[in-house]
Amino acid sequence: MPTDYACQAAAEQAARGIAPVRALLLPAQRSAPAQQEEVSVVIRSFMGPGAGGRPPAPEDSAPRVEPVGAPMGAAVLLSFLDGLRADLSGALVDWYSSIPAQLPVTLGASGAEPSDRSPARLPNGWQSLADLQSNAQDVLTVLSSRPRDGQQVGPAELSWRLALLEDAFSGALRRMGIPDQPAADCAAELTVATGSLFGLNRPTPRSAPAQHSPSY
Repeated sequence: MPTDYACQAAAEQAARGIAPVRALLLPAQRSAPAQQEEVSVVIRSFMGPGAGGRPPAPEDSAPRVEPVGAPMGAAVLLSFLDGLRADLSGALVDWYSSIPAQLPVTLGASGAEPSDRSPARLPNGWQSLADLQSNAQDVLTVLSSRPRDGQQVGPAELSWRLALLEDAFSGALRRMGIPDQPAADCAAELTVATGSLFGLNRPTPRSAPAQHSPSY
């Protein structure tokens, strides 16, 4: 089972990875303008024009976007683990098609409706981290219990399954209007964070340019 520290670190990495996409999906939430105080006719005539109320403070009209924290990152990773289960059960297409409806709900979009087929993962404080730990263990149990002619589940299988999820998630983000590079970067970050729950490390992103030796 992944350690508490591994889950915390993975959730924080996922939060950093999903933050740019959330900023693109969710418009800046502006606070409602401050309600002006009513001023009596006598005082208004004495003070002159513009005395009908107090103008809102400058900060009241500034965009306010809640930061992406570890619980939200954990909720997104739980969705990734759902994708692993879907891949193992032959339902990856259903998981892929549900992302545009579920992800905005997970990220806190106002007015977003979760899919009726499978409810969206919602941030739930520190409970999300506990769920992340138990769900990762459940995925390992499913992987290890499948008939494999006596062979144990190795990191290679997890790696290519996560690579498949990365491509699917990146494609779903592009369908939602996210530009190619932010979609690819987010999917790669979430894949690395999910892999870290299972002890997988991929220090060099797949999208990194190949290093060529200089020619003389």
